[in-house]
Amino acid sequence: MKIIFLDFDGVMDTAYYDHVLVCEGKAECDEFGAVFDPECVRQLQKIVEETGADIVVTSTWKVFMTYQDFLEMWKVRQLPGFVTDLTPSISRFRGDEIDAWLKECGENCRYVIIDDLDGSNFLPHQIPWLLVVNPYNGLDDETAKRAICLLNS
Repeated sequence: MKIIFLDFDGVMDTAYYDHVLVCEGKAECDEFGAVFDPECVRQLQKIVEETGADIVVTSTWKVFMTYQDFLEMWKVRQLPGFVTDLTPSISRFRGDEIDAWLKECGENCRYVIIDDLDGSNFLPHQIPWLLVVNPYNGLDDETAKRAICLLNS
């Protein structure tokens, strides 16, 4: 099993694209929340296509959205891949939540964590699988290539 632990704010919803939308007079949000940067969506699609990985949401969006809401957002926005689950909301540290999800899953998973939070939010054994993005540009080509390499190695 291959998993992408995916954050949204700063990864899929970027400061750059928010600026573009404002300059073009377009809405920054839809019924689900912030609109994702199309370039980040393309990079996520590349990762999913080349690895077959599923997505587990780590974003704080899980506080105000249910799993069914995420499935609906994926369908309406025509986003790539499949959201298989959300990490449990049990800690202020994402690393704890990812560890809990992996233990609950019970399967041997190859994974990557794509986030704009630094390593202090994760556990030491997760650092080799953590890909930290710049929140201005979010998920970019270089990060996608690294994710594909880690997931397929």
